[in-house]
Amino acid sequence: MRSMRKWRERALIACLALAAAACSRQAVVGSSPGTPGTGGSVEATLGTDLGSLHAAEERYFAANARYTNRLDQLDFAASPGVDVSIIQGDRRGYSAIATGGDRECAVFGGEARPPRGYVSQPGRVGCRP
Repeated sequence: MRSMRKWRERALIACLALAAAACSRQAVVGSSPGTPGTGGSVEATLGTDLGSLHAAEERYFAANARYTNRLDQLDFAASPGVDVSIIQGDRRGYSAIATGGDRECAVFGGEARPPRGYVSQPGRVGCRP
């Protein structure tokens, strides 16, 4: 009974994270000239991709009660010119890094350790200063 309640709480958190991810995609810090994909700054593209990855990881967690470290298990595709790497993905959480040009951004979720020191809040994309 207790594990079912914990699972329901995590599922609710996952649903809330999906809604938050849509908002946080607009909250990427800084900007750089150039574009790895279709318009906008490099950091904005990296932030959008990591926001989409975060949402995909939360959906995966809701369906499987764990996160994944394999991009091919997620409904996710990075923008052209963006390289995304999942550093950790297990029952506790996930962390990921995206690079494009000379810019780097990161995100993590669940109880994972942040992949970089410039990221401190789960589900919130941060970029290297």
